[in-house]
Amino acid sequence: MDWSPFVVCAPEEYAPASRGLGSAEGIADRLRTAAFAERQAFAAFLWAAEKMSDASDELRAAWRRIGLEEEMHLNLLLGRMAELGVKVEDRPVSDRLWRRLIQSKTAPEFSALMRDAEARGRAAEESFRRSLAQRDPVTAAIFGRIADDEAEHLAVADRLAAGGVESNADYPSKTKDFDGGPR
Repeated sequence: MDWSPFVVCAPEEYAPASRGLGSAEGIADRLRTAAFAERQAFAAFLWAAEKMSDASDELRAAWRRIGLEEEMHLNLLLGRMAELGVKVEDRPVSDRLWRRLIQSKTAPEFSALMRDAEARGRAAEESFRRSLAQRDPVTAAIFGRIADDEAEHLAVADRLAAGGVESNADYPSKTKDFDGGPR
């Protein structure tokens, strides 16, 4: 997989630990890590919609819609990084999430792994929304927007796991422009 412009560490390596959140570098590290997680999720949802032969048409459609939201999140984060002068390629990231997700053999297995990843991402984004609210309200608003969308992704996953059916009317598009909140 070509992850450009991200620099991905070797499979046996871990990405460098994030620097302290109180520094500009620490904020950059969180933005970079979150952006790459969104990039992996975008790719994984589209991969699953294509490859999981046991997935219903409704589930495939939901994965495609959520994948497009993950791409929108990626673009929000990359845009903020550009505003702050953060270079994507300055520090390596890990593609362990992607590698774990594409090992899935069934739609339920993929769904469970992705649900866990979405829940962990939402918790981190909520934490960043709170932690950055005073220091960097624009970045905090972006993380908050993503956390709110991830909550909807989790609700979709839960409805589908319970045998519910999704339609476009049930899941309004969030891919409209987002101004990043207060400036």
